[in-house]
Amino acid sequence: MKTFDWPSKRDNFDHKLVPELVRDLWHGEPESLRLVGQAYNIVYRFEVNGLGRYLRIGHIVLHPLNKVHHVMHFLRFLADNDVPVGQPVASVNGNYIETFGDGYYGSAQKEAPGTEIGLEHTNLAVYEAWGKSLGKLHAVSRQYKPSPDIDYEFPTVQRFWKNIELIINTQATSQIRDVYAELTEYIDQLPDNDYGLIHGDYRPGNVIWDGKIARTVDFDEPNYHWYLADISRALLEFYDRPPEQRQAFRQAFMRGYATEHTIDAFWMTQLTKFAQWRGMLMYGWDLQEGSSGSWGLDWILKPIDW
Repeated sequence: MKTFDWPSKRDNFDHKLVPELVRDLWHGEPESLRLVGQAYNIVYRFEVNGLGRYLRIGHIVLHPLNKVHHVMHFLRFLADNDVPVGQPVASVNGNYIETFGDGYYGSAQKEAPGTEIGLEHTNLAVYEAWGKSLGKLHAVSRQYKPSPDIDYEFPTVQRFWKNIELIINTQATSQIRDVYAELTEYIDQLPDNDYGLIHGDYRPGNVIWDGKIARTVDFDEPNYHWYLADISRALLEFYDRPPEQRQAFRQAFMRGYATEHTIDAFWMTQLTKFAQWRGMLMYGWDLQEGSSGSWGLDWILKPIDW
């Protein structure tokens, strides 16, 4: 089974099981349950003594269990080292991952106060705090040691990139194929410094802002990449802003980032290529899932100066 089997598994999940799961495994209050979304994971909000929690339900066709356990191991390491992330919550059994039969599994986290950081903020202090949060995540991730007890290795970006080669070469236009070839050559000549385990989808919608702290959530795709990849993903959706605003956001973000983590100045000259690269990955994944990928074409074909 493949990832694209997930929609059928998602749609066939028996939601009537959730009140009992929440009550018995996390001492949650069934009457507080609210379905938040099911585009990717199935996500419910519930409360325990008035405190918000989130239950995220997936299936092994979406992520195999060994991967899920390894992601949780990494997330717990970050949380234990004071990185502002969604705090995992153990079940009454002491487990951070619970299985529900027929391949379904779930995990719970404390509710992060605030709202998605989004695209509407213009106060540069927000971007500085956001950058500081990512800098702390990267600094701590340098210290992370994978668990020898979990039979899973986080992928490298080189593997992600190779995985979309066939779909690009068979379904994309000649212009897209040329850009893919150009970016492949670019990857191969990059230096190997400032490369490590990153969040992997550090977009504005995966960061919760409470007015002081930016907390990172949705750790589904940690991978080994250059740290610049998370930075470029954070800023990518601001590509259509006026150049002076875009650059001010980037400068504030990096001021905050530098308070927690240092990367070579060379990487700031590479943001344009990294944004284009990320756009190509997203385009390829979209094609693999049967969509047109057209929403990301500007990021690939109209690179901008950051």
